[in-house]
Amino acid sequence: MRALVRREFDAVRLREQGVEAVTGDLADGRGLDAAMRGVQTLVYLVHTLDRSGDVVANDLTAVQNATLAVRAAGVQRVIFLGHVAASESSASQYLVARWATELAVRQSRLGWTVLRAPLILGRGGTLFELMRRTVDRSPVVPLFRWRRTEVEPVALSDVVEALRIAIDDPAMTERSFDICGADRITFGAVVRGWARAAHRPRLFLPLPGCGEGIEEQWAWTLARLPRRETRLLLETLRDRQVCPDPSRRFPLGRRPLAYDAAVAEVLGGG
Repeated sequence: MRALVRREFDAVRLREQGVEAVTGDLADGRGLDAAMRGVQTLVYLVHTLDRSGDVVANDLTAVQNATLAVRAAGVQRVIFLGHVAASESSASQYLVARWATELAVRQSRLGWTVLRAPLILGRGGTLFELMRRTVDRSPVVPLFRWRRTEVEPVALSDVVEALRIAIDDPAMTERSFDICGADRITFGAVVRGWARAAHRPRLFLPLPGCGEGIEEQWAWTLARLPRRETRLLLETLRDRQVCPDPSRRFPLGRRPLAYDAAVAEVLGGG
């Protein structure tokens, strides 16, 4: 296994865990030859939300650099982890960028598999961390219009298992799947459920409007998260994040975790 990361600090951490790591950057093409050499399957997990400029253009540049490098290196397959709500008609720049990246992967003349996920329940993700840190650190939690948006939140462990299966099964080439959790709930229920599971008694304050501006400020002052990345991800909460067709659900071989079980898994992992 080899990972391409942008910072040497992250590369060192991965090497300490036994993972071969190469530093580079898909956006400017740096380090790609070394990263792709000898690789059979590329798992593409990249977005460019933390870069200035147009996120759609940035994402397209990154994926185009990646596909050029993998074709030159003789890589056989690309597995792309996208978003279940990705659409060219979305009001969210991030979801349009996910749609454009998926399209580029499909048109790359490579063997491809597309997996789409909604909100992933696992530490480290910006949107999850915004929810977790806000609930953990504030006695009052505002719930904006997104509190009514439906989502099928998925456990990080289920996403990892789906990626493992897709890597091992070449029969999934040129197919796309949705990786969603067992429960369809609202984002408001997601926030309340975390507070309940984490034993954080909170006052929940429903407010009109989408509230990205206020939440962006909270992300900086309370959660200490990047403003631009948070703002772009908050825009995604206007779109339903559910599997629209049961036939598109990923064949995990078991039932995906329900929301409460996924939250318990996060809490159990510290």
